[in-house]
Amino acid sequence: MKQDNYLLLLDADDTLWESGLFFERTEHDFLTLMTTLGSEEEMVRRIVHRRDVERLAVTGYGARPYMDTLRMILLELVPESPLWALKAMDDIERNLLSHPVILLPGVISTLEEMKSIPVRTMVYTMGEKDHQTDKFMRSGLIDYVDELRIVPVKCVNALRDTLAYTDTEPGNCIVVGNSPRSDINPALSLGAFAVHILRDRKWSAEYEEFSDPRQVISIDRFNELPDIIVNFLEVDYLQIK
Repeated sequence: MKQDNYLLLLDADDTLWESGLFFERTEHDFLTLMTTLGSEEEMVRRIVHRRDVERLAVTGYGARPYMDTLRMILLELVPESPLWALKAMDDIERNLLSHPVILLPGVISTLEEMKSIPVRTMVYTMGEKDHQTDKFMRSGLIDYVDELRIVPVKCVNALRDTLAYTDTEPGNCIVVGNSPRSDINPALSLGAFAVHILRDRKWSAEYEEFSDPRQVISIDRFNELPDIIVNFLEVDYLQIK
């Protein structure tokens, strides 16, 4: 029987399933389109990256706000965009919004293993509610976790609200994710336990130095998680398996 006084928060994008890969492909397709229309690739890339960071304070995270940014850049640089280019943008957006949900190695087997660990497991993600819910439902993870929670932006206040919603003390919460900015530092700020999953693919907007590196456990693979949680809970793994 799981104990509600222990909470495991699992980031979704680039922790449970691939996400950044598809944004990179979207950027590549957009840059290819823009060079075809006569723009210089590196100049457009710099604009995209700058606008991408700037928009977060206004629109928050999400695939559609990202596509809105790309469309604005297209119309600014090519005010009279030909119809075929506008249709190409529709195709680029469609590919980003409906990309396959590809789970990262070891996710299913690890979550299956963790079912016997006495902790409430929640997928804790940010972005547009309908898009993130759609990816979660297509992921096949609904039978492996207790709940899904989607917030516009993951920050200290969002994490504090989540702890209040679940009636969990910060010291009884484990936050797992790949982002220092959205996952790790909010956990450290509130005194929660932080596990950082290392990924080769990094989004510059999510990079920050850890506020207290000594309090962070970093792992390379998702299947390293059960042992860390068991040690955190100080329970006998052999007795709960």
